[in-house]
Amino acid sequence: MHSNANLGTSPAGLRTPVGPALSKSPKNVRIPRFQDRFDRPAHARGPMRVVARESPVTSSSGNGANGANGSNGANGAKPLPPTTPTAVEAEDWFFTESGQKGWVEAMELNTLTPEMPALLKEMGVSYDPEKLSEVMNTRQSELYVRAARVAGTLGTFVAKLGQDYATGRLEANMPKRAARLRDLLAELGPSFVKIGQALSARPDLLPRTYLETLSELQDKLPSFPHKIAMTVIQEELGRPVESVFASISSAPVAAASLGQVYKGTLRTGETVAIKVQRPGIGENIALDMVLLRRLMAVIDRNVDFVTQPLVPLVDEFAGRLFAELDYVMEGHNCERFRDLYCNMPRIRTPSIFWDYSSRRVLTMEWIEGIKLTDTENMEKYGMDVVDFVDVGIECTLRQLLEAGFFHADPHPGNLLATREGDLVYLDFGMMSTAPEYARYALIAHVVHLVNRDYDAMCRDYYDLDFMDRSVDTSPIAPALAAFFDDVLDQSVTQLNFKAIVDGLGEVLFAFPFRVPSYYALILRSLTVLEGMALTADPNYKLLGKAYPYMAKRLLTDPVPELRASFEDLVLQDGRFRWNRLENLMREGSKSSDFDPSQLWLLAEWLVTPSAETVRDPLVLELSKMLDAWAAGNARRGISERMGEDATAGRLFPEQPGESIARQRAELVANLISERLGGLVPEGKGSGPMGIYTPGDFEKAVSNLTKSAEQTAPRLYNLLSQPGAIDMMARFTQQVTQRFTARSIKFFVGTQEVAEERRG
Repeated sequence: MHSNANLGTSPAGLRTPVGPALSKSPKNVRIPRFQDRFDRPAHARGPMRVVARESPVTSSSGNGANGANGSNGANGAKPLPPTTPTAVEAEDWFFTESGQKGWVEAMELNTLTPEMPALLKEMGVSYDPEKLSEVMNTRQSELYVRAARVAGTLGTFVAKLGQDYATGRLEANMPKRAARLRDLLAELGPSFVKIGQALSARPDLLPRTYLETLSELQDKLPSFPHKIAMTVIQEELGRPVESVFASISSAPVAAASLGQVYKGTLRTGETVAIKVQRPGIGENIALDMVLLRRLMAVIDRNVDFVTQPLVPLVDEFAGRLFAELDYVMEGHNCERFRDLYCNMPRIRTPSIFWDYSSRRVLTMEWIEGIKLTDTENMEKYGMDVVDFVDVGIECTLRQLLEAGFFHADPHPGNLLATREGDLVYLDFGMMSTAPEYARYALIAHVVHLVNRDYDAMCRDYYDLDFMDRSVDTSPIAPALAAFFDDVLDQSVTQLNFKAIVDGLGEVLFAFPFRVPSYYALILRSLTVLEGMALTADPNYKLLGKAYPYMAKRLLTDPVPELRASFEDLVLQDGRFRWNRLENLMREGSKSSDFDPSQLWLLAEWLVTPSAETVRDPLVLELSKMLDAWAAGNARRGISERMGEDATAGRLFPEQPGESIARQRAELVANLISERLGGLVPEGKGSGPMGIYTPGDFEKAVSNLTKSAEQTAPRLYNLLSQPGAIDMMARFTQQVTQRFTARSIKFFVGTQEVAEERRG
């Protein structure tokens, strides 16, 4: 598991990990004011010297290093021998050109834009591209320099693409070009890495080769110096670091593009993770977003083959990226996530220590755990990766399809498994919301996929906001059929989710779709979870694990949209598909929070006017089941009385599908008997040879109603509804017709058998 850093004692007596001592500044390093240097005479300033800095730390775990096994720094790795500069050396370094530049970047100070920190906070809450551009226009020289670098880096790539297009080698060179684009984006820094990661989830914008290659982009940078991090903490919290923390790790346990994480101990004794934002990252992102928006505006105006405006996509992305820079917002996201989902078994999030948090510093509970990708330690402690992924999938489905507020970045560094069996979510900077209409449309889309109703799937794209309603989506149906007819040869629960995403991506790219950001993030979230499970179980099927939750919702959620989806699933050409209902019951019962009592909601819906289209087919199916059950009992009675099966078969011939219908009838009868204490009628009826008659059925219903009035008031109320009364009347009519037909065949058969025996 996670190992603690070795603890030493600083000259001031403060316990701190081996490394730069976390003592009071007079005994260690004094960070002077800018003016200090220039208030002193030149001869007193001394020579400028640069002291050694700490070794950088690189981690691919992102900021989710809260207790992750195998991280750097205080998490088990041995730090390099520390350099503890004297106060004089520190001041000399500070007054070098690079030292002052680093300080300005660290504190986000610039005489031209003193409002930048407040602006960045405002952009995280409500992104305003025009205001951002206005402020950044005061930094024209930086804009020009950055624009020149971006243009120089990407210009050659665009030229190569043009050459491929002109020579007809666009497809042949696509893997090579995709890899080059990935490397170029990494070279351009954090903003462009984030852009590449976002593009990797947009099958409507890029072909699959680019999607797969860009998904390899790693969100990592070397750590920034420990001393600067401590200064950021002090400035943000407005008090000396040592007054808050009893100890802080000598190096970050994880470093990513936006910040890095330390392990520490509060003066009050709690072990915490301290997330510190990378100095200057806000200004860098602001610069890149202004440039990117201007570039996309040029493309929107001049490039005809782009099927959707790009500036709104940039604005949406920028708003989400600036929100990640506000750690106060991230803390609130964490608490909202906890309130919504931590009532689920085995789901956990860290607590936030608000007294020690601010816009660029977030202090939260340290939770010991193991990354799901750490196969060695998962096996060492007997922890099953697939089990934790199953928990994550059900939680993800509840995020997407219930509250709609979901964690949009569940990469391995942001998910931990604890020895207690909990799945811990970390890093709540990137969150998204699926609108209510889209949640129901997604479930309907899955139902239509199960039914292979490609025309309905095409209409779903309007509800999902993939297409404007002025666009005819019917030409898409053949493309969907061409792909899904092959993969749906298996049952839905056996399908590989990534294969579906890839195939659907080909369709999305070929037609003028505009995929909402929430949908792209959903695809990425589920694909990442399935990918982690596949490392442990190559046969893992995400849809098979997700279907129980979907089935439970279809059975128990009373909202009209899901009742319509239920109707779509169980009806086909006006016929009730009992096997679909059975499958829903079987799969829904596997859901962790399935409550059988919620099925009353389905029963109560069935007797409402809105369920009329379902009632008639259901009555027909139930009458077949009762007929099969009664006929089977009659055949057994005749066979026992006459001592032969052949005659019984002639008098009550078995109809097609009768065997399955009889099994279902017996299952339902046993279920009712268990729930209602023997109110199911006996197998023998009052008719000839024990035939079950309509009168027997009416008597059974009457007994059931009387008993329910005394012992089952909810059932009695249900049976008293107009819809239920109408349903019973139609059911009696169907049973009477079938009894009449059976009786005629029985009497005709009896005469034939008697004549044969006389002859």
